[in-house]
Amino acid sequence: MKKLFKASLAVMVVAGLTTIGSAADLSSNATYKAKCAMCHGPNGEGKAALKTKPLKEAASKSEADLMKTIENGIPNTSMKGYKGKLTDAQIKELVENIKGQK
Repeated sequence: MKKLFKASLAVMVVAGLTTIGSAADLSSNATYKAKCAMCHGPNGEGKAALKTKPLKEAASKSEADLMKTIENGIPNTSMKGYKGKLTDAQIKELVENIKGQK
């Protein structure tokens, strides 16, 4: 019984660290820091003055929708598109980091 408890506890700790790690990935991502943090905040918390929402709200969107938004921007906003400015790998990494903000 003790072994089962210890194993369960270990799984919960690892799962918790994975969640913490995902949130930390955003602030440690060099592309995010260079291209996104100025408007979305250093940890994706959003900036009220710029009317940017926390990225955890975008995390529920599909990967395809997030990629499209990053590539093409959002019309009639300050969110410009990064197609041709970022590599596909950089955009995919940003999407993975945003999805990890849940």
